[in-house]
Amino acid sequence: MAETVLSVVAEEILGKLISLATEQISLAWGFKDELTRLRDSLTTIQAVLADAERRLVREEFVRLWLQRLKDVAYDADDVLDELAYEILKRKVEIRNQMKRKVCFFFSFSNSIAFRCKMANKVKAIAESLKRINDEANQYGLTRVELVNANPKIIPSHRETDSSLDHSEVVGRKDLVSEIVELLLNAAKERLSVIPIVGMAGLGKTTLAKLVYSHELVKKHFDKTIWVCVSTEFEDKKILEEILESLTCKSSPLKNKNTILECLQKELQGQKYILVLDDVWNEDLVKWETLRSSLIGMNLNVGNSIIVTTRSDKVAEIMGTFPRRHLEKLSEDDCWSIMKKKVSLNEKIPLTPNLEAIGKDIAKKCGGVPLLARVLGGMMYCKKEESEWLAIQKSSVWNSLIDSNGILSILKLSFDHLYSPSLKRCFTYCAIFPKDYEMGKEELVQHWMAEGFLQPTQEHFSPEDKGFKYFDILLANSLFQDIKRDDYGDLVSCKMHDLVHDLALSISKGETLHLDDTVGNDTELSHIRHLSLICNDQTTPTILQSRDVMGRLRTIYSIGANLGDKLLELKCVRSLSLSGEHVNQLPRSIGEFRHLRLLRIDYTDIKVLPNSVTKLYNLQTLIIKSCYLLKELPNDLQNLTNLRHIDIEHWYIKQLPINMGQLTCLQTLPFFVIGQDAGHRIEEVGCLSQLRGELSIYNLEHVRDKEEAKTANLVGKAGVQKLGFYWNRERDGNNNDEDVLEGLQPHPSLKSLKIENFKGEKFPSWILARDNSSGGLFVLDHLLEIRLENCNMCNELPTLGHLPRLKVLRIERMDNVTCIETEFYINYSGERSSNSGGGSGRNVVFPALKTLVLKKLPNLVEWKDAMELKTIETVFPCLEELTITSCGQLTSAPYHFPSLKKLDIDEIKSTAFERIISKLTALTSLKIDNISELVCLPEQLLQNNRSLMSINIYNCSDLVSISPHQDVTSLQSFTISGCRKLSELLKAPLTLPSLETFEVSDCPNLRSFPSLQGAGSLLRSLAISCGDEVLPTALQSCTSLSSLIIKECPNLILIPELRKLHSLTVLKICDCPNLKSIPDLGELHSLTHLRIFRCQTLKLTCLPKELECVTRLKSLAIGGFCEELDAFPSLSSIQHLHTSLELLSLFGWAKLNSLPDEIQHFTSLKYLYIFNFDGLEALPEWLCDFSSLQTLFLRSCKNLMYLPTSQAMQRLTKLRSLEIYSCPKLKERCARGSGAEWSKIAHIPYVEV
Repeated sequence: MAETVLSVVAEEILGKLISLATEQISLAWGFKDELTRLRDSLTTIQAVLADAERRLVREEFVRLWLQRLKDVAYDADDVLDELAYEILKRKVEIRNQMKRKVCFFFSFSNSIAFRCKMANKVKAIAESLKRINDEANQYGLTRVELVNANPKIIPSHRETDSSLDHSEVVGRKDLVSEIVELLLNAAKERLSVIPIVGMAGLGKTTLAKLVYSHELVKKHFDKTIWVCVSTEFEDKKILEEILESLTCKSSPLKNKNTILECLQKELQGQKYILVLDDVWNEDLVKWETLRSSLIGMNLNVGNSIIVTTRSDKVAEIMGTFPRRHLEKLSEDDCWSIMKKKVSLNEKIPLTPNLEAIGKDIAKKCGGVPLLARVLGGMMYCKKEESEWLAIQKSSVWNSLIDSNGILSILKLSFDHLYSPSLKRCFTYCAIFPKDYEMGKEELVQHWMAEGFLQPTQEHFSPEDKGFKYFDILLANSLFQDIKRDDYGDLVSCKMHDLVHDLALSISKGETLHLDDTVGNDTELSHIRHLSLICNDQTTPTILQSRDVMGRLRTIYSIGANLGDKLLELKCVRSLSLSGEHVNQLPRSIGEFRHLRLLRIDYTDIKVLPNSVTKLYNLQTLIIKSCYLLKELPNDLQNLTNLRHIDIEHWYIKQLPINMGQLTCLQTLPFFVIGQDAGHRIEEVGCLSQLRGELSIYNLEHVRDKEEAKTANLVGKAGVQKLGFYWNRERDGNNNDEDVLEGLQPHPSLKSLKIENFKGEKFPSWILARDNSSGGLFVLDHLLEIRLENCNMCNELPTLGHLPRLKVLRIERMDNVTCIETEFYINYSGERSSNSGGGSGRNVVFPALKTLVLKKLPNLVEWKDAMELKTIETVFPCLEELTITSCGQLTSAPYHFPSLKKLDIDEIKSTAFERIISKLTALTSLKIDNISELVCLPEQLLQNNRSLMSINIYNCSDLVSISPHQDVTSLQSFTISGCRKLSELLKAPLTLPSLETFEVSDCPNLRSFPSLQGAGSLLRSLAISCGDEVLPTALQSCTSLSSLIIKECPNLILIPELRKLHSLTVLKICDCPNLKSIPDLGELHSLTHLRIFRCQTLKLTCLPKELECVTRLKSLAIGGFCEELDAFPSLSSIQHLHTSLELLSLFGWAKLNSLPDEIQHFTSLKYLYIFNFDGLEALPEWLCDFSSLQTLFLRSCKNLMYLPTSQAMQRLTKLRSLEIYSCPKLKERCARGSGAEWSKIAHIPYVEV
């Protein structure tokens, strides 16, 4: 397929060159005749391209002719681009030197030399084109008259979402049910692995998504995790992605052990399902390494993994269950998929003939659902029977046996893309790695940099054209897995692996992926787009050729160290550099005359060379996570072509002067107002093309309303998200009200944030109407409002009239004492746009889903909207309500008919009781620090039959939680820090769905609830109470995987635990009167055992029954009766000397040495030592712990000496040493000067 790119590139670039040459002819360059001949040659050659493409596959000389044409066309593009650069350069020079007396460009000293050089280049290219034209005549290529057809435009409402559209999934119902049943019945397995195997395009990922999102699976597992592995199978990277999935934030952790510790905390007592999607690794050692880590991060039973792969060997290596082969779909199923796609276009009636043709095409899909979706997406815009017949009779339906055959079918969709530039946009996507999440804006900016988006209509920007192309590729199922932002706008997508293969196959010869596995024999002579993915931060030897670097138009580099090779990128249009090793850009980067996109992220660059400001063609500048970079070059104003600046304010605090001169700017995330000319807010006013997000800082520097109006925000229809920020630390008088009044936004605004505003009232435009839009309110399109630290405001603005508002966050408004009824609607007769018919009554906050009130310390009363006779309904859609740090709030509304999640922290009990009094849909309740709350209201549980989670913290007056009826839906119940609580679930109750039950820091709780009512699902139990003996029903909780008994001051006896065969975590600590520990012999699943700080316990040796426990990975022991002269013997666990990984030892005053027995645990990775006051030196045999990674010492007050330097050096895997409350050792380990420092200086992380 690589030959396809020749004709596509040639056709696309020739069309562009003719336009560019025509533009240049009109200028006074002095070589008009040469340019005219060049244009005419291009036009002549363009006329024979259709015939060349027709003969391309079967005639080798045509392929070679096209290759020569393409190379010359690229050279011509470079020359014409250089001319355009010179125009921009001289315009900037004229402006900067204030010499506008003449408009003729060639008054500069070097203009004659430049004209001569360029004339020679144009002449040489024209001669090359003449030779190519002569060859065309020699080969008998026929001229075809050009027709400028109007492209078909896909209607915007046809944008499809292929991430997981259940309506498109057919033929897999039985397999989904089978896999779900396997997962639910794998409760006794420590780590179950179910492989899904099948060829590309069969829907392995889709099947995994169906299982992953299945209701029974969601209910069965506490945590669901999705990781796309692809070809790079690296255990640390996979663990990082698991952690990011669990925490929903990027992980800064670099150390694998630290990542594992965080994962252990996140997953403690939890059962998870993990999908490893698209696995290619067939190396058993790599899988065993990852498997060991996965078991180590969570030792519960019942965890499961679904693996999708094309390889039977992968399934054999990883699977614990028989692999599930994904079979091809039936012909009827394929037609069903296609028909759903086709029928979306209501203008195409499915006549009997079309139906018959469609079914015949479906037969040729070979049972591959991806092909069915792609073909259906392609066919829905075909209106004529002849068009369907053309697809049916296409010559590419030869073989569906291998991947190449499938690519041939997929290529049909490519062939039907209506223009060469659209085709080039698609093939360009091959530059990104497989499974890369392509941002919509990012993709369009890349296309624009390469020149694929030449505007064809006035007032139709390159970005608009790019977005239309994006939608077309999505509609044709060439993009999938789309993501949307909070406002519903599409922001990113991915390409199916097979579609990526197609793009790479078509662009072969133009696009090359270089990674650690690529050899040095790769053909590079015609490569224009290069992707570098390297892990060793070296320069690939394959790039030593200066010619190769000189031809490149795209560099997409992650981890590669290009060094001085960057200097050779003379034709580069798009340059993306990522990696910590990148610490500077070449000073001569200003010579990259063609550069249009520069992206640097996660680099150590501290300063951009000032020559960056000579990149006059630059359109896009993206700087992400370059934390050492504090400012941009001063002369950035010279880059008059710049359209997108995407940078982060938290490390770049100030922008260069005169940003208003960059009048093409569409993207500017923030603007910082200064007091000097060139930094005033009027600069924003000059940027009429801005769109997306804009935050304006230092608004205290704006003099008055009139100056604020110079920003012309009301005229910026493209800006959808606005943030207004004043400096928080300022004294004296302010003009904030006046300034904010002048910052009225455009009515299309979707998000507004106001922070550190010191006015007493908000602007009038919040309630103003827009007469140009039929009298709607100015802010009618707002979806989100955030008001933070507006401390001088006495009341909240009226917001209930906003018909689309979904999220409202109000934080740190100290002067607000009452939320008045004006919050819902004002008294000037304004009514909600959602008012009901002729009743004259309003619905207020009709669309609000999330409401947050935070840190309103003086708020006493929140009035109910229903007090107003004009209000019919309030908060009809509100699902999440959060009230935090509103300690004086005593009264609140109670009309929340749809509320599902309630999070209350620090309010009065009267307000809390009123809020919950009418709730009926609650699923999650979290309360913290509610004063005067004595008992949990009975109606809360009675009225909310779907309540699944209750979390209660630090309610100091809470005495009783004792519902009088079963709570069948409750899955999680946690209570902590309620020190007066004395009665908990006293009445016999049935809690059949309960999975997690935790009670801690409730010292007045004399009796722990009976567990008779807990069902078989209870997996995690934490007990803290005043009982002397725990409930005997504990033995019946046979599904328990985690049991924690702590802070039980009166506990003497723990009942038998032998029946808890699923128990993996057992922790007994801070029980000062505990006399003995139960028999642990039958706890065969136990992996974590912690028994410590039980000061009455006279334990001379670990229980002999532990000899039967073979899976133990983590042990914490000690802190027992101080009458004991020796640490308890560890002889019963000596069989674990090669498997125990973590050991924590708690000593006491008498002990002057560590137990000798631990020296045999050579597999230890983590060793923690506490409270060995008599210990003066660590033993030499510590060096035998060859796997030790972390050594932690705390409260060993007489400890002075570490093992010898030789011994410490033998701990080759030691990465972390932490020493706390060890005063003598601390002094001796002082950095650089302590007597022990030389022993530990080589350790990467030392904390003393």
